[in-house]
Order: sequence, then C-alpha cells, then structure tokens
Amino acid sequence: MKEEKNGRLLLIDDDMEFCLLVRDYMELQNIVLEYRATGEEGLAALEKKHWDLILLDMMLPDIPGVEVLRRIRMKSGVPVIIFSAHNDETDRIVTLELGADDYVPKSFSSRELLARVRAVLRRSAGNTGEGREETLQVHGIELNPRTFQVSFRGRPIELTYVEFQLLQAMMREPGRIFSRETLLTLFADKEWNKFDRSVDVHISTLRKKLADATGANTHIRTVRGMGYVFIRQDEA
Repeated sequence: MKEEKNGRLLLIDDDMEFCLLVRDYMELQNIVLEYRATGEEGLAALEKKHWDLILLDMMLPDIPGVEVLRRIRMKSGVPVIIFSAHNDETDRIVTLELGADDYVPKSFSSRELLARVRAVLRRSAGNTGEGREETLQVHGIELNPRTFQVSFRGRPIELTYVEFQLLQAMMREPGRIFSRETLLTLFADKEWNKFDRSVDVHISTLRKKLADATGANTHIRTVRGMGYVFIRQDEA
C-alpha cells in the first residue's frame, strides 16, 4: 500500500545545494518537496499543482521574492514562509504586510524549519477538513471555517491564512480583548517577545481589508496596553 505523504511543499530558491539539503531532509519526514530556481518558474509551478505550503527566498535571480509573494497573494491563500539571509525588521514588516505567514532568517536549523513547516501544515489541515463549525456572521461579515472564505454581503474578502486565523478567533468572541501574546500563538510557534510587531502588522492589514470591503474602519479596536477587540453587534 502506498504510504500517504505528510504534505507537498514548493521551495523557490536559486541555491541548489540548499534546495537539495532541504528536500532530502523533508523526504526523511515523508514530506514531498519540489524546488524551482527562479520566481517565474515558481509561479508557473503554483499554477500547475496543488501545494500545501510555499517556501520562498527573498533574493532570486530574476524577480524579487517580495514581487513573487505579491503575485502569489493575488491568486492564492496558500501559506507562505519567507526565507532571507538578512534578519531585517523592514523586510519582515513588508513581507508580513504583503501576506507572508512567517519570516525566517536563513540561519535556521533543519529541526526548526521542520517544526515551523509542521505547525503550518497542522493549522492548514484544521481549516480545510470536514467539520461541524458553523459560519460566523457579525456586522454583515461572514466567515466560513470549513471553506476558508470570508465575505461581506456576498462579496468575497481575500485574506491570507494568518489574517483568517486572527479574524476567526475574534469573531468567535466579539467583545473579548485579545492580548498580542494570545493572537501570536494563533500563527507563530515562538515565545512571546514584547518587541515583536508581527501581530500589529497583520491586524493593520486585516483592518484595511475589512474597511475596503465594508466601508467602515471600526470593526477591530485597539485597547491601549491590552490588545485588540472585535466589537459586538450592539456596539456598531
């Protein structure tokens, strides 16, 4: 009987030695990984096959990784982990704003990468499986946990995986104040750092998308020193 694989990954990176090392390590974990050397080749592969996760290098020989990410997000909500040789705050913020789900400096170990990949695959599988979760509806915004779709009065709102996770958590408990630490645990497998701005970046982008779709920028409020709250229906 053919053994079931634990995920299908696409690695976009022009460092062939690095690609082979990652591929071989993932294969030991029963995870399928294919690699492409350029941004254009990676985008073409995205069109031809289903991928559970994209691993994307920031520096590619043809087009910048940021541009590849932008094009991916125009067509797909597939989770994306960004690789970079530089641990630069500006790069992290830009890629998170564009819809990346994680940003990892290339100094990571194989075990750390595997842990991050497995965490994303687990969360993704939890959203795509058959479940009994009902559609959430607040302020005309509808969120379907089973189909990974969000809409406002029938018009779709395109969210990244992380944005969907944040919105789903807050829509389940409107009126509850979520600390940054709590929200971070929804998408990041790392210890809380009070200087980590990734939650703020994702919330900012989510707010803008909701405002563009609904015409109102009041759904998610900042509670100074505490976190964020999705306002209740009776507070609108």
